[in-house]
Amino acid sequence: MTGRGPHDVLVLSSYKPLPARLLASELVGRVSVITEPPFAHCYGPGVRVRTVPSVDDLTAVCQAALAVFADGPVDAVLAPAEAGIAASGLLRSHYGVQGIGYQTANACSNKYAMKRALAAAGVPVAAFRPVYRLAEVPRAAAELGWPVVVKPSFGGGAFNVVELRSPHAFEAFAAGPGSAGLRAQRTPLLVESLVEMTAEYHCDAVVHEGEPLFAAVSRYHGPVLRTVGALNGSYPLPETHPDRPAALALLREVLAAVGLRSGVAHVELLRTETGLLVGEIACRPPGGGLVEGLALQYGVDLWQAFLETSLGLPPTLRPRRARRIVANSMLPAKPGRITAITPAEQLAALPGVLRVTMTRRVGDVVDADVYSTSSTGVVLFAVDREEQVPERLRDLARLYRLDVAPTEAATEAPADVSPADVSPVDVSPVDVSPAGADTGDSVSGR
Repeated sequence: MTGRGPHDVLVLSSYKPLPARLLASELVGRVSVITEPPFAHCYGPGVRVRTVPSVDDLTAVCQAALAVFADGPVDAVLAPAEAGIAASGLLRSHYGVQGIGYQTANACSNKYAMKRALAAAGVPVAAFRPVYRLAEVPRAAAELGWPVVVKPSFGGGAFNVVELRSPHAFEAFAAGPGSAGLRAQRTPLLVESLVEMTAEYHCDAVVHEGEPLFAAVSRYHGPVLRTVGALNGSYPLPETHPDRPAALALLREVLAAVGLRSGVAHVELLRTETGLLVGEIACRPPGGGLVEGLALQYGVDLWQAFLETSLGLPPTLRPRRARRIVANSMLPAKPGRITAITPAEQLAALPGVLRVTMTRRVGDVVDADVYSTSSTGVVLFAVDREEQVPERLRDLARLYRLDVAPTEAATEAPADVSPADVSPVDVSPVDVSPAGADTGDSVSGR
């Protein structure tokens, strides 16, 4: 189907549903969903939901999709999170649906295929080796040289990603309970040389017909792998920052290497003493507070662009020139039942805060598995100069309090909370509206 009329879509997702506002868009008609059983409740009564054991199980997803296509035409397949991206590409290729095909989708989610494609195109990446069971890691690490990083081929949120600095460290890790996730993987593991970074960036772009029509380069507050469970987030680099030109040039190389001609790209970049390396690429909007922060700063809605490009439409972009730097910071979560948490109104009173979005309350239970995007909420704040960001983060760290009580069985709710599930409260609303803020209890301030 062409044009901007309603399109019938198939959503393939697990822990991260497509934002409710996109499902309500005038661009979307009939919605079908393939998801995993714990997340079937995330969709309303008007949505046809089918479940599979895993959205990364290509055979199960193709079988479930056959029933969806038998019920009527599908104009687009949408995969909003890391899980399911490769399967979404397979569905498009297998059933003849326009959009990102299997080869590109796999290269944007299967980390081994990704690194092979990037290295073959001459894109600078850390040295890597695939292994097919955890016991093979020492052999690969000996070839690369210790220390190394080990990660699943499929996955996100820095979950089951571990740094190992020596054979002794590997032996201790492999013998402990923390290795259970990697030992249970049914896909290859990737072993990479550990890169010592001086900074970690991400580049978020909207691509149409092979051309990045919008791109922002942002710096994480610290290395993502080492800030799990701490204040994490990022801020866009000023246009005059010396690393921006090289980052944008690498973005184009990465897009060409994986064949991404239309969509939203999220590219991780590592700054080392010898230059920039590419970490990973994903063909979906980023998590945490990144989408909302970029919307506040530039007036660009990455989720809307994701929907439009997924439907084969040119994205409607009207970016504005940034006057200030809008930083985002995720409030760290820790396992247990929340007994006390700093109220949103107190956080909103900090200097420069634009918006506070809380996704956790007293009484909520946070699971023992903590990801890089696990949080109790997001704080967005503005500064005039990049040098002011660390001071604002220190202010936030001093004020933020989270107390938890241990629980025997903790279950973490999906991080993306529908606005229908909460009652937003606004105080001193700012005069800058994001293109779309769609999660949690919101408090705005100056």
